[in-house]
Amino acid sequence: MWRIWRVLDPRKAIVGTGLLIAFVSTTIHLIQISSDRYNINSWHPDTVKAAKVAQNAALPQK
Repeated sequence: MWRIWRVLDPRKAIVGTGLLIAFVSTTIHLIQISSDRYNINSWHPDTVKAAKVAQNAALPQK
């Protein structure tokens, strides 16, 4: 294992790993909030009920 650090600079490896983790986590979060399919808040039964009530309230009454 020590031979790897003779080839790679440890500071650059740590910073690069941190940047990669930040990029992946940001991408995952943006995908989750981009649509209702991946939005975890839309899966909760109370949220679904509230959305249906709001949708029905927006409809014109006959």
